[in-house]
Parts: sequence; structure tokens; C-alpha cells
Amino acid sequence: MDDDKLKYMASTVAQNADIAEKLDKVLAGPNDRAYVMCSYTDCKLSSKGRCTIFTILDVPRMKTGQPCDRYESAVKMG
Repeated sequence: MDDDKLKYMASTVAQNADIAEKLDKVLAGPNDRAYVMCSYTDCKLSSKGRCTIFTILDVPRMKTGQPCDRYESAVKMG
């Protein structure tokens, strides 16, 4: 994937006033986070894509030097 195109898609989503307003309402706490996951298909004349915004409310602070025992992986390997 071309990083520049992916960055362009993510920034285009972030510039949408409706999305920005909704995120302002949802992300009210100091530890609230949003992550944008985008994918795209590169055609000859244009690029098309889809972005999903995930919000996580009240993310616990990580303590330096300690394992992340409070987190569980969503993907099980093995």
C-alpha cells in the first residue's frame, strides 16, 4: 500500500465536519481514544476506500516497566 494515499484517506475522513462533531461528543474523557483503520483499492483513474473509526473509552494508563496483564489479545495464535 502507498502510505501517502492511506494518509490522504485518513485525513479526508478526519476533515468531515459530521464525523468530527460526533467524535467530539463521544470522546469526552481525558483517556478516550479513537483509531482509524482504512483500506483502499487503487484503480487506474481513481482510488476508492473505506475507513472505520473505533473508539475506546477510558483507556487505562500503562505503567512503565510492568506487563500488560490487564489487556487481552483479540487474536489467539497457535
